[in-house]
Amino acid sequence: MKRNAFLLIAVAICATAHALYAQKRVSPGIRAGVNVATLSNINADFKTDFYAGGILSLNLGQRYTLQPELIYTRQGANHVVFVDEETGQPSREENVTIQYLSLGVINKFYFVEGFHGLVGPSLDMKIGKNFPRIDFDDDDYGGVDLGIALGLGYTLPFGLTVEGRFKTGLLDAFNNDYFLGIFDDPDKVSLNRVFQIGVSYSF
Repeated sequence: MKRNAFLLIAVAICATAHALYAQKRVSPGIRAGVNVATLSNINADFKTDFYAGGILSLNLGQRYTLQPELIYTRQGANHVVFVDEETGQPSREENVTIQYLSLGVINKFYFVEGFHGLVGPSLDMKIGKNFPRIDFDDDDYGGVDLGIALGLGYTLPFGLTVEGRFKTGLLDAFNNDYFLGIFDDPDKVSLNRVFQIGVSYSF
């Protein structure tokens, strides 16, 4: 009985997806561009890197599109100054690169033909870092981040979108025990901050 129910649900989902695709309401695509990133509440410079991945645009209304995304993104900061907690003096300087696999759900709201604003959350899973001398255990070092993105874009008639976003992390980049400073001094929490400029294309 349960197997039949699951089969019916699967068939219904496939049929709905096929119908939406036939109506051009579901469009897979790709997205890539430049990251200009830094970390908050720490002495550091901006770092330029890239992001790239896949998207799935779900046209759910004349002025609304839901866009799930799976993006590989390189963030961090350059010339990060780490301070010795005992002396309060700078102990070293490093270029920090943090690699994330970001699963996002973007909401697009169209103002006029082609122009849109966007907002949406993301779950960013850390898949790499380049600085082994960081003073945190790997188990404590930010294995995941929660993010929120805001932006503007313009979609051309043939499916190419030019877009700019600002994205901020919500978890401390160095230690997941702290959420927006609730359990620590907010001035000591380092959040990912990144400006993204790029393009996407829906097939």
